Amino acid sequence: MSFSRFGRPGPWRLRGRPQHYEVVLGSDAAAADTGLQVPSAFICWHLDHWLTYARSTLLEMYEALGGHAPRGLSSLERSRNDQRIRERLVRAFEQGELVAVRVDEPAGAWFWPEPPEPIRPEPPAPRPVAVIEEELFPDAARQAETLRRAAEQGVPFCEECERRRKQRAAA
Repeated sequence: MSFSRFGRPGPWRLRGRPQHYEVVLGSDAAAADTGLQVPSAFICWHLDHWLTYARSTLLEMYEALGGHAPRGLSSLERSRNDQRIRERLVRAFEQGELVAVRVDEPAGAWFWPEPPEPIRPEPPAPRPVAVIEEELFPDAARQAETLRRAAEQGVPFCEECERRRKQRAAA
C-alpha cells in the first residue's frame, strides 16, 4: 500500500487516456488544486479498464476505504468481487471520499534522451603535409651521376633489371 508523506494512504497514480491521474483520499483533497480536479463520472468510466490493467492500485484504494480484498478467488468469485469493488469505488468518487486530480503528464509521451556530451573533445584530424618534390630528391645531380657510374660498371639499378639481365644471359 502506498502512503503519503503524512503517513496516510495514497496518493495513487493511474494512467487514463490521454492524461495521468492522481487519486487522493477526500480528506487530503484540500491540498489538491481544484482547477485540475477530474469529475467523478469521468473517473468511474475508467474503472473497468483499471480493474484489468491496474488491479493492485484499485485494491489498495479499496483497502484504504476500509474494504477487504480476499485472495485466491475462483474466476466466478473474482468477477463478483470485482463488481463489489467497482461499486464501492464509484460510491467513494461520487461522495468525495476519493478525489482524482489531473497530472500534467501526457500518457504515452515518448522522448529521446539527449546524447551525452563527450568528456574530452576529440582532437582535430591531422592536416596532410604538402611534400615538395625537391625535398624528396634533395640532390638530383648527385643521384644522376651515381646512376651513370652504375650503368658504366654494369651494376643493376633494381631487382627487375637484374632479373631481366639474368634471363637474357641464360637464353
